[in-house]
Amino acid sequence: MKSRTQPYAEYTLSSDAPLRLEDAGGRVVEAISGVTWITAYGQATDFLLRPGQRFVVPNDGLTLVDAIGSSRIRLAAPPAQSWRLRVLREGHARLAESMMRLRQGLQPARCADFPG
Repeated sequence: MKSRTQPYAEYTLSSDAPLRLEDAGGRVVEAISGVTWITAYGQATDFLLRPGQRFVVPNDGLTLVDAIGSSRIRLAAPPAQSWRLRVLREGHARLAESMMRLRQGLQPARCADFPG
């Protein structure tokens, strides 16, 4: 079986100029130099990467990749996935969003909540 390399792009980042990633679930961010700061949709904490460390974008929501000072990163495409894994990942993201809303005390409206 022939192995395939994953395509990637490299970026040089500076403070206060984040790289915006949308629809990037499964992509891998690898720190090459400097310190990289990552804020990902639906995550309770931010993440710091140092050279050689990697972060897998957890969902297709907005992810901001920024530098503390300056940094260089490699952004790799996600490995090829079957349609079943894609559906499972999307379902997991929706479940996580629903759980977050429940924790915040938000509840869906009921018919009885509306006058008329």
